[in-house]
This record gives sequence, C-alpha cells and structure tokens, in this order.
Amino acid sequence: MENGKSLKLIYSAFVLALILLGFVFFQSQGVEGGLDSWNHFLISKSAIKHPELLLDQWNKPVFTWCTVLICQYGLNAMISFNVLCVAFSGLLNALALKHRGYSHAWAAVPFTVFTPILFQNTISALTEPLNVLMLALVFYFWSREQLRTALILASFLPFVRTEGFVICGAIFLLILMRKEYKLLLWLLPGSLVMNLVGFAISGKPFWIISENPYWKHETEGTFDPGSGSILHFVEQARAMFGLPLIALFIISVAFIVYKRYKKTKTDELLVLALLVFVFYFLAHALIYYFGILGSHGLTRPLAVVAGPLALLAVAATDYMCKSLTTSLRTVVFTILTLVVVWTGYAETGYAKPHRIQEASVKPDKTQKNFIKAGEWLIANGLMHRPIINQSPYFDVYFDKDPYDLKSSYRIWSIDQKNDWAEKGVIVIWDGFSAVREGNMKLEWLLNNPDYKLLHSIEGFEKPDYDPGMYDVHIFVKGN
Repeated sequence: MENGKSLKLIYSAFVLALILLGFVFFQSQGVEGGLDSWNHFLISKSAIKHPELLLDQWNKPVFTWCTVLICQYGLNAMISFNVLCVAFSGLLNALALKHRGYSHAWAAVPFTVFTPILFQNTISALTEPLNVLMLALVFYFWSREQLRTALILASFLPFVRTEGFVICGAIFLLILMRKEYKLLLWLLPGSLVMNLVGFAISGKPFWIISENPYWKHETEGTFDPGSGSILHFVEQARAMFGLPLIALFIISVAFIVYKRYKKTKTDELLVLALLVFVFYFLAHALIYYFGILGSHGLTRPLAVVAGPLALLAVAATDYMCKSLTTSLRTVVFTILTLVVVWTGYAETGYAKPHRIQEASVKPDKTQKNFIKAGEWLIANGLMHRPIINQSPYFDVYFDKDPYDLKSSYRIWSIDQKNDWAEKGVIVIWDGFSAVREGNMKLEWLLNNPDYKLLHSIEGFEKPDYDPGMYDVHIFVKGN
C-alpha cells in the first residue's frame, strides 16, 4: 500500500475511534473504576495544595505530574485526558506497525481502542490509559530502532503503574536475547531519578521500596486482599479481550513459535509485544494466586496489554492474508475490524452511538446515600465540621479536602485503640467501604460511648449475604 494512502487510513481510523470514544463519553452518566477513579482524581487535584502528593506512590508520581493541572478543571477534563491517551495509543501502535512494513497497520487503532477491557476503563480517572499510551510510545520508538529513547521511557513505567517493573523485566529479557548488554543501563534512569527525588524530599534512601504502598502492606501484614485460582484471568479472558482478539493472539503466538522453530527471522517488535503480554499476564495470575501485593483479582489492570495484543493481532491477520490480493486483504481487515468493534460494545454492554439516549457508563447508585448524607449534614448545619468518611466521591461532590484534617479524612485514620479524633467530628459510616477499606466495624462505633448516632439511611438493597452493605449511619463524637 502506498505510503500516503497508508497514513491517510491510519489517521482516518484514529479520528473515527476518537469520535466513537467521544460518543461513549457523551452517553455516560458515571465513571468506571469505582472508588479508585475518584481517589486518583482527588490526589491529582489536591497535589497543588498538598505538594507531598506529587510523590504519592499509590497515585503514582508520573501520573500525578501529568494530570495535576488537568484535574484543576474537573473530572470531565481528567476523563478527556484518558480518552485522548487511549486514542493516541492506537495511533502510535499503528504508526509503529507501518514503519515495520505492515500494509494494513491502520487496524491497530481499532484493535487497541476496542479491546473490551481498555474500552471499558477509558471513561475514568484510572492510571491504565496513561500506561497504555507510554507503552505505545515504547513500541513506537522501538519500531524505529531508537532503543535508548524507548528504554528511558520504559524506565518510568513503574511510576505510572507498579507493574511497569514487570514490563521492564520483559524488555530486560529481550535485550539479553539481543546480547547488547550496555543497553540495560538505559532501563535505570526512571528508578534512579525518582528515588533521588524521593530521597531528597522524604529523607528515605530507598524511597522506591519503603514508600511503595503494596510493599508496605505486604511486609507489615496490614491488608489481606485474598487469593484465587491461578486460572482466574484465563477464565476472564473473553470478557477482557473478546473472542476475535483472543483467536488472533493464539494465531500470532503459533506464527512466532513456528518461525523460531524454522530459525527464520521474526519481527522483534512482535517478540517484544509477546514478551510484555506474557510477563504482565503471568505476573497478575501469580500475584492473585498467592494473594500478595494488594491483588483483588481485578481485571482492569489487564487493560495495559491492549496495545501488545493489538500489535500481535494485526500481524497475525497480515500473515493469514499474505496469499490474498490487496482488495481481498482490505475486505478481511475491514470485516475483522467491524467484528472487534462490535465485540468491544457487546462485552462492555455499552450503548451503540445511535442509541444516544441510553447510558453507556451508568452512575454508581451507592453514591445516592452519600449525597443524602451530605444533604442531611447541610440541612442540620454540620457540613462545616471535619467529616470522617471512606468515600472519595463524597469529598468530590461536597468539595471536602481529604488531606486537611479540618475538612475531611478517612475512617482508617481513626485509632481504635487510642482514638485521637477531636470532639465534634462527624463520621459517615457505610456498610461497604468503611468495613472493607476503613477496617471499621459498625459495632465499634455503636458500642463506643464517645460516639453518638445522629442519623441512619437505609440501603437501597439488602443482599442476603450482607443486609447492611448499603446502609449509611452518621455519628458525632461528643457533641
């Protein structure tokens, strides 16, 4: 395919993907990612007032630096940023394949954007979209043999998501396979720079390790996320990736293995994509199996490998179509693209663009009771007091600052053995997050003479396994 025509198709696919993502944004009434989205948004937004948050390792410093100014303009600005991250990831993946000579590289755009697990987590304030974009940049520069640039970018991935260390491990192995050992040094700048900054500000020489929240929870035994089957993510593969992309992934793996067996040259970009996918997938499977490092078996972190999957899927399709005419190849790629896009909508349950009145991302109905709680506090003249709660959504909605003890802070901060909370503080206890994340049982508040129950809001549902899950109770300490 002519160079000019190829570029036009790539940019056309990019614009169409961006338009479709725009429709999903327009059709959404909530955000994906649950409490994590609200927490990420709050930390980035609050980092201007509380600069120490610029180095927060749960939010991830690189993510915070990229979004701190964006979040000053509200949650919609943050979501728009993630939409652009996902769309540009597809564009960069396509340009990487084009540089490697793939005639229908444009398909990498929809194959990336409409991978169900990424598509489903775009309308969010999560870190995954930025990670997908930075990984696409690594592939882009690698495809052009600009390896130092690619490696320096990769070295900062752990500070977008902790699993970036796993991606660096995959790249480390590929460099060993190339026997260009000096290149390994270019995987260090990210960790060295970040640890130096962290040490200079915190005074902790091993800041990367000592301030990593997952490592701290693991070594201190303060959080048990549970464990599950080693095949958990295999069982969830269809929902995460969709059958068409899974089939193409299997074909691409068979193709790479066959070429290695025949000792013929394999495109190194594909080898890199496969190593990143396998390392990342296996790491999550093992972490969940052993119940370590804060894993809950959540599938959304696998959105990060949408890019590698797309690269492999396009290559597999190209390989299968080699004997076809150019026209037939285009027909096959077009049909597959439509199937991948349709699968993205089907697996996520999102409303198609023409169903403009329907909601794609529905609002979290559990937030209704927090709104009711806030409105009750306002009506009773109590909103000016410090509000202890476990809902970042509440803090966003009512403009409370969770990093200012005079405004709001989390329930887990209450010392149940030596309670230091001042008299007059308000506690909003809910049956889900206050128990699960706040480590606070309702009985402790009810049986504590220092706390008085002011108001209760019945849950909108009463699950048999936990009837009080959606209940909300408002307490005051002292009077």
